[in-house]
Amino acid sequence: MKTRTSLAAVAAIMIAFTLEAGFAFSGPSMAMVSDPLNDRFSVRWDTEGGNMRRRIVESPTAPGGAALEVTMRRRINEAWRSRVTVPIINDIRAGDEVVLRVWIRAEDPIRGQETGNLDLQIVRTSEPYDNIFSENIRPTSEGQYYTVRGVAQADFDADDVVFGANLGYGRQTIQFGPIFIDRVAPAAE
Repeated sequence: MKTRTSLAAVAAIMIAFTLEAGFAFSGPSMAMVSDPLNDRFSVRWDTEGGNMRRRIVESPTAPGGAALEVTMRRRINEAWRSRVTVPIINDIRAGDEVVLRVWIRAEDPIRGQETGNLDLQIVRTSEPYDNIFSENIRPTSEGQYYTVRGVAQADFDADDVVFGANLGYGRQTIQFGPIFIDRVAPAAE
């Protein structure tokens, strides 16, 4: 019962945050969000592979005060075999620009390092296993939003593409907070 209550609380917090977050990104190439690619009203983080444990935890530094915490128990040779994923709900077409914003914190960095180590990807789940982007990040104990952009070089059907965070680089505990995946269109000049 406590798990259901915690999950419901996290869902409510993330929905509220989403509604308050606004729908415009600023930066060198000002753009307006035209289409959300993940379900903002569902907190659906899946895990794939072994050697990891997941749970919802209170996290005073995470937006909304809660996070999905994933502990990798050991390093594996193919880091992509142990990952967390979020489904994509709309098709992505060649030429679409995709922007990911996700809050991440290293609760327990890789031993001997001051950071965690993971890859952020929007990737096809079947052959040819291509991606729109793949970026390695090194989160610290100071949680923050990471933003990654990419342009699709091919069509990606929604049922065959996910956001994935590959964790198999070593024993580490990573917290994930709100995630926003959007197709963006250039702002009118």
